[in-house]
Amino acid sequence: MQKTIKTFLFFFLVVVAFLAGILFIVPLNIYAVNTPNFSLWREHAPLTSHVYDRYGNEIATLYGEQNRIIIPLEQIPLHVRQAFIAVEDERFYSHIGIDPIAIARSFLTNMKSRQWTEEGGSTITQQLIKNAYLTREKTLDRKLREAWLSILLERKFSKDEILEMYLNTIYFAHGAYGIEAAANLYFDKSADKLSVAEGALLAGIPRLPNYYSPYVNYENARQRQEMILQKMADLKFITDEQMIEIRDQAIVLAERPSRNYPYPYFLDYMLHQELVPALAELPLFEGRGEAYDAVYTGGLRIYTTLDTAVQASAESVLNNESHYDHNIRVDMQKLRELMANRDLEGFPETVLKEGGVLQPQASVVIAEPSSGELLALVGGREYSKDNQHLRYLSPRQPGSAIKPILIYAPAIEEEILLPGSIVDDAPFIRGDWAPENFRRRFLGLVTVRKAVTESLNVPAAKIFAALGPKKGVEYGIKMGLSTLGPDDYHLAAALGGVTLGVTPLDVAQSYAVLANEGVKVGLHTIKRVEDSSGRVIYEHRADPEVVLQPQTAFLVSEMLKDVVIHGTASGIRVDRPLAAKTGTSSENRDAYLVAYTPEVLISFWMGHDMPITGHIKGGSSAAIPLMNALLEEILDKIPASDFPRPDGIVGPVEICGQSGLRPGRYCPKDKIVEEYFPLDKLPQQICNLHIVLNVCRTSGLLPGYSCPSWEIEPWIFLQRPPFVLTDERWRGGGGRGPEDMHKMPPTEYCRVHNWWHYRQWW
Repeated sequence: MQKTIKTFLFFFLVVVAFLAGILFIVPLNIYAVNTPNFSLWREHAPLTSHVYDRYGNEIATLYGEQNRIIIPLEQIPLHVRQAFIAVEDERFYSHIGIDPIAIARSFLTNMKSRQWTEEGGSTITQQLIKNAYLTREKTLDRKLREAWLSILLERKFSKDEILEMYLNTIYFAHGAYGIEAAANLYFDKSADKLSVAEGALLAGIPRLPNYYSPYVNYENARQRQEMILQKMADLKFITDEQMIEIRDQAIVLAERPSRNYPYPYFLDYMLHQELVPALAELPLFEGRGEAYDAVYTGGLRIYTTLDTAVQASAESVLNNESHYDHNIRVDMQKLRELMANRDLEGFPETVLKEGGVLQPQASVVIAEPSSGELLALVGGREYSKDNQHLRYLSPRQPGSAIKPILIYAPAIEEEILLPGSIVDDAPFIRGDWAPENFRRRFLGLVTVRKAVTESLNVPAAKIFAALGPKKGVEYGIKMGLSTLGPDDYHLAAALGGVTLGVTPLDVAQSYAVLANEGVKVGLHTIKRVEDSSGRVIYEHRADPEVVLQPQTAFLVSEMLKDVVIHGTASGIRVDRPLAAKTGTSSENRDAYLVAYTPEVLISFWMGHDMPITGHIKGGSSAAIPLMNALLEEILDKIPASDFPRPDGIVGPVEICGQSGLRPGRYCPKDKIVEEYFPLDKLPQQICNLHIVLNVCRTSGLLPGYSCPSWEIEPWIFLQRPPFVLTDERWRGGGGRGPEDMHKMPPTEYCRVHNWWHYRQWW
């Protein structure tokens, strides 16, 4: 009880202090400047924001023309007014411009959450003052001026006049200002025709206009509408029975307005994924609501990383239908309904239609690894009102594209292996999991470089087991794969079998670490933001993080260069150093291809939005023509360069490709390869796996007592480690082993040459 009294007294003193500030401190400042002319509220116009590319060229203006239709209060239905009063200011008709009860309540809420912008306690009058006459500064002086001007406004105008001003000035997203423009936009009708359900939905938007817009997030808008209807019932504006009936009414929206700016796949991400969240963190704005308003009404100058030439080229390449082996159009809404009902008997006829979303789809991310600047983002083919999905943010299964990130880079960093280390591509089983290589062959003893170049699954699984899935996934997260987590601590993740998949944007971020000598620089689309007066209010600041040693990044990139020269990406046509990695998910549902130089990185994905509608013929090889087209356009103006070799790396040094040691006198020439090593890891020993034994050339076995001398000759053999043969647990069938098992030395003696043999011969 005593604690409750103390709390009450505390809040009472806070409110008294606030009111005292308004009554005694503010007037001294307010009269020192001109009081705004409240009668000019109709002339208040938001400022156009401008967007610039990386070279300072203007590429877009954001809602430079505001859509505002001013109507008298009499044309706004009573239930619409009541919806706004219920959610924004339930004591509107009784306070003097400020609401001490709301101030105390918001102070308590903010204290509990420790977020001082969580709830503001502003009245409708204060919101009108803030939007029409004051800057967005979050200072005590501005708050006090807002309160004082609200009191003055209430003395000059009636409550109905203030409500009319408010309802004609508030922002409803998508360029609509005022209730009449909002009614036209969302429901294609005048405000006087709005139903209670529609009015409640609109009343929920101004709090966070582009967050509660039903075009942006329909579910959030409906949840807020339900809350407003409940408030209206609590205030006796409607009955509980009416509330339930209205809540369950269907909402039919007018057709969504199309974007009015170019390069929408890039700008959509820049605006909604980066700009608004960044501005919302600034003291200048009170959360996302004010940040959104500032973007579309604040006259901001937004300088981006966009390279319009690269963006245009990428869009052109992805939209070229000749790059795809088939093209179908799918009614995605109908397909989702069929899948929800598990009724696919009519597929595909029922979901194929003229005007549907083109399939397969694709996305690409193009970045500068050293700076983290995103040069281009394409979220799909044929951007339209029905196809605005940012597919570079959609998690999909990566296949082998995940191997360098989860396996090879971490294993080299942890000093488990090097590109010249040897791994046995022989049958491997763990529990019930028996991985197979793509061609259902086991090559035997190979270097790690060979395993990477050929994208062998079995060596990858063995290395991942030695590294530890948890360790590998942790490295993947550090490098940028944000969708990974503890559910991926299993061996199948080595081959791309991760729980949620990975996004093309995250893949670009993780490979950028390799391209940038082991340093992670966050990928971003914004350089800086200035306010209408030219003052910098936000500037991206790189926070480089060393994730890998430069030696590790160099060695992995060197291996991935071989993938282009004679590996799974050998179809890429370039005449400069280029690293790349392919990835194909099971049943060819997804195709990934990543390619990079020190200057630029391209992360590409191809697949169907709903995998059930088809697969990618040839898997990741289908991405090669598109990558060639992209590289031809992008690399044309970039001078060729190689990945810089860091200190402490020597080579290339000749080693035996089956032992990892210096070549011995018996090592076959076709098994001798060149490799890079850290100076302290340079092999010193001579290969002892290749040996020479005398055998009977007829039987290929050790000579028997009866073998004539002319039948005996020296052969070279491979003393490889033991292995197991496959059985029915392997999908490729039983009885298979490593291909180099036939090079093992014999253990039996010749039985061909004996007395009966010579008798017959004579």
